[in-house]
Amino acid sequence: MPPRDPIARQTLLVESLSRRGFMSVSDIAEETGVSEITIRRDLTELERSGTIRRTHGGALIARNGSANIYDIREPTFEARRRRNSDAKIRIARRAAQFVRPGHTIALDTGSTTLELTRFLGDVADLRIITNNTRAASLLAETAHPVYLPGGRVRGRELSIYGSTAASFVSTYHYDILFLGLSGISEAGLFDYSPEDSEIKRVFIQRSDLVVALCDASKFNRQAMVRIAALGEIHYLVVDTAPPDALRDAIEKAGARIIIAENLLE
Repeated sequence: MPPRDPIARQTLLVESLSRRGFMSVSDIAEETGVSEITIRRDLTELERSGTIRRTHGGALIARNGSANIYDIREPTFEARRRRNSDAKIRIARRAAQFVRPGHTIALDTGSTTLELTRFLGDVADLRIITNNTRAASLLAETAHPVYLPGGRVRGRELSIYGSTAASFVSTYHYDILFLGLSGISEAGLFDYSPEDSEIKRVFIQRSDLVVALCDASKFNRQAMVRIAALGEIHYLVVDTAPPDALRDAIEKAGARIIIAENLLE
């Protein structure tokens, strides 16, 4: 039976395109068991997000150069946390230098943003809003007030999402957003989860300064959901310089790249 949930259906559609390259609308409908009318509607949404590219009679995965890699499935949180852990600590340490006493901070989900919590306890008078329950648990041991939105908890990620959560985070104005992401390419910033991405977009809209955190394993990678364009962030904190074409695209969009120093405690 074909999936009725649009997110599950679109994930299946993207998986089919990733395996086979170009597919016609009729081929996609046959493989997924969904009507051609529904497929065309899904393709329109996925093209708007930058995930696929429509062609005459069909579609293919969007590429910005042959170096881009499309990630279909989200690794577990613990697997992501272990991957490039030293680099993530360096990135988090450098990102924390943006924080000043009195700031109201939006803290996104993700393994690198979680590392950032270890450096926030030493800064005075912060107010932190996050949908990252792991981060909230750690920050609750500091003197800072920490606010969690209401909503649904997403599986092993332990993030909070949904319309109630989005409404809650939209009521605040943030001095800084620390943004996690699963990939970055010339097409923009990407994430695996449509649910978390809704909250990320609200955070971006309500923040004066958007600081994205990204280790080198995410360069030239794309996932199901395009969070934002490159020009919607102010800084990208990384552990090493991006490839030349990606670096040029980021700088042309007006964002600054900051390379974290190789200093570990």
